[in-house]
Amino acid sequence: MQKKMMKLEIGGIFFVIIMSVFMQNFYELSNHELIGIMFGSVNDSIWETAKTILFPYLLWGMIELLCVHPPFRKFAAIKIFTLYFAGTLYILLCLIFSPFGALSHSIPELTAELVCIIFSSYLSYRLLFNDYEFEKLFMPSFFLLLLFVAFYCSFTPFPPKIYIFMDRATNLYGLIPDNIDAGAIVLDTLFRV
Repeated sequence: MQKKMMKLEIGGIFFVIIMSVFMQNFYELSNHELIGIMFGSVNDSIWETAKTILFPYLLWGMIELLCVHPPFRKFAAIKIFTLYFAGTLYILLCLIFSPFGALSHSIPELTAELVCIIFSSYLSYRLLFNDYEFEKLFMPSFFLLLLFVAFYCSFTPFPPKIYIFMDRATNLYGLIPDNIDAGAIVLDTLFRV
């Protein structure tokens, strides 16, 4: 089981990266429909990009569960823990790399994405074959999963007014209107006192 799990974790890295790229463009591909809002990136904020990493990571965890059949409670607790680890690490790395991304923020974001997915997959693999009894943390991790679902569903339409939810191109939050005047936004940010 250990060898098969290692292969699945490595496959999960590629799956998450490919799905993340697709989901970052899914909002445009879905013609701004509700499914694109739920599963795509609706603006250029750190949260919207993180959302496109965390959902495939969770989905891949379900695929691993079906393929390998590890101990359910231990595996679920570990995957939910590493889901939060991946999200936190990604947001922190984006905040650290943000001064370096002034010209093009796609390179630092891709680097942050690769680092957080590789570390989260490695951590998940190591913890699964550790002697620590993670199954005791199943109920708190289940609560954290429900909390993640609530965050995932509510932060796109109703984002808090903090930096990680702000669209870096327009300085707006949440869903950006189609008929927005980008020139006025640039002038507004230039002359803001």
